[in-house]
Amino acid sequence: MVTEDKVFMQTIKPWRFLVIIVLLGFTAFYVYSRAEAVVPVHTPFNQFPQQVGEWSMIGEARFDERVLKVLKPTDYLSRTYLSEEGQNLSLYVGYHDGGIMSGSIHSPRQCLPGSGWNRLYSQVRKVKLGSRTIPYISSFYQKGLEKQLFLYWFQVRDRILTNEYTLKLAIAQNVLLSNRRESSFIRISLMATDREEEATKVGEQFIRDFYPSIRATLPE
Repeated sequence: MVTEDKVFMQTIKPWRFLVIIVLLGFTAFYVYSRAEAVVPVHTPFNQFPQQVGEWSMIGEARFDERVLKVLKPTDYLSRTYLSEEGQNLSLYVGYHDGGIMSGSIHSPRQCLPGSGWNRLYSQVRKVKLGSRTIPYISSFYQKGLEKQLFLYWFQVRDRILTNEYTLKLAIAQNVLLSNRRESSFIRISLMATDREEEATKVGEQFIRDFYPSIRATLPE
């Protein structure tokens, strides 16, 4: 009995299979044989501003080797800022330069549940900054009685991304077109127990205040 699949296969000329195989082979060779350029940050993280507007840095953390082996950033920034109104939040920028020692970005969706935080809900929101719109992921997590708000996005050059799959596609496109595979992860976190709406407003204002500095630090 001849199935539909067999009939379909018989209608395709053998030379077409050969062409497809050759093209796939060239594509694989092109991607894996190229040594992607290691791209440094535009401005060193130690020059990142400690004060912007009403925000002042009150602490800076350095991770131990155990954490760094998991995250595998080329370089990173982990700071705590305090506003003049007493609002406290943390900023993390993890940079991966695309070199062999640089790992891939770890999304909070994968990391936080393993540390005891349960996600309540997550959505993509947007912040207006002049003529530009900055999309980001807003996620609320809970651990016991505590709630925490995370605002984060991924960045490949000047592209802001809110999806892990589009992040992978953007990196692949960057490899093919520019011989580069650097990427960044930007995350803002603050406590939001019983004040979720207020926490969102505070986080969005921080994005407006600090995005120009973040953008100036990362490569274009």
